[in-house]
Amino acid sequence: MPDIKEEYVRHYHTHILGIGLLGIILATGCAGKGERIDLKGPIANVADGKAVTASLATVAIQPFEDHRTDRSHLGIRHHLWGGESHFSLPNGTLGEATAQAFADFLNGKGWNATVVKATGGEGADMTITGRLIDVGVDATSGIGQTTLNAKSRMAVQVKNRADGSQIRETLSGVGTNQVFWFDPEDAQELLNELYNKNFEKFVADTKLDGMILKLR
Repeated sequence: MPDIKEEYVRHYHTHILGIGLLGIILATGCAGKGERIDLKGPIANVADGKAVTASLATVAIQPFEDHRTDRSHLGIRHHLWGGESHFSLPNGTLGEATAQAFADFLNGKGWNATVVKATGGEGADMTITGRLIDVGVDATSGIGQTTLNAKSRMAVQVKNRADGSQIRETLSGVGTNQVFWFDPEDAQELLNELYNKNFEKFVADTKLDGMILKLR
């Protein structure tokens, strides 16, 4: 015969464990409602930016113009039991962060890129300007999982000083991910991934011809 005392203890522990898990889920779903969740903004994965060329041409990158429909935040986290929190940058602007990430990525590829002021760039062999069209990351929490969706769409323009020529390209991408426990780093990593894919496409679609950048 089964030991009644052991059976009781087993069911008791199972019951307590169930209550504990429910409490964690409730706490996770409700924590931080209405608060600002800081993201660092786009970060170039320089480790993957293996140098493919070394150029003496200087590149000036101006802060990107922010043309997003809603520029007040970088995305929304929808909590399990209702309510929202917003992803935001702790300081600076998304246009400035984008320019810096772009410069870091290009330098990792062997370029000579520097971020300048919005009206700067005089004297550089080429000046890169850009517009942020649709950039952000959203997270929707459910029972046992959080789904993240991110998007990155930007227009880039390069002006060559040597001959006055210009090239234009629109870079865009979308991404999604599912995690069990949500952490702001999950949103950060997904946004970084899309930015780096956009930058990688730019490098793949262009070529340096002396001091002039051209489309392949």
